[in-house]
Amino acid sequence: MDRRAQSRALTLAIVMIVFLALYIFTVFERAFVLIGLHDPIAKTMGAFLLIFPLLGVYVIYAEMRFAVRANRLIARLSREGALPTDDLPLRPSGKADREVATQRVDDLAAAVEQAGDRATWQDLLRLGLMQDAAGRRSDGRRTIVQAIRVERKAPQAESAQRD
Repeated sequence: MDRRAQSRALTLAIVMIVFLALYIFTVFERAFVLIGLHDPIAKTMGAFLLIFPLLGVYVIYAEMRFAVRANRLIARLSREGALPTDDLPLRPSGKADREVATQRVDDLAAAVEQAGDRATWQDLLRLGLMQDAAGRRSDGRRTIVQAIRVERKAPQAESAQRD
């Protein structure tokens, strides 16, 4: 993703967070009003109005955490010059050619499968990015999450090998 697209995505994320904060403030206010009433149904509704915004906050937090960690790994892979999507042919819309990406997914998936538990975060991240480019977004996300987990465990494994 180029700098302009990253800046746009960050701006949209900040706008979304501001609107979420406004929503949470408004809903919390209404929740406390309902809880303050002497009607058990109103109190129950007020309690649920407190729970749902908190769930929304958690979802936004989890998405932001994923984005930050994934972008950090993508930047590391980019510095190594190993992004798998850099040389994909593009359609007129600017998106990757899905047919070519799908062929590469099969090759990368076979390599990751062959490596098994020894697959590195770089291998998994390349596979996840290619799955995303091929239009398999949920598979790509799941694989990128796995790459993040492997990378987070890597320093622990390296220090255990030294001991």
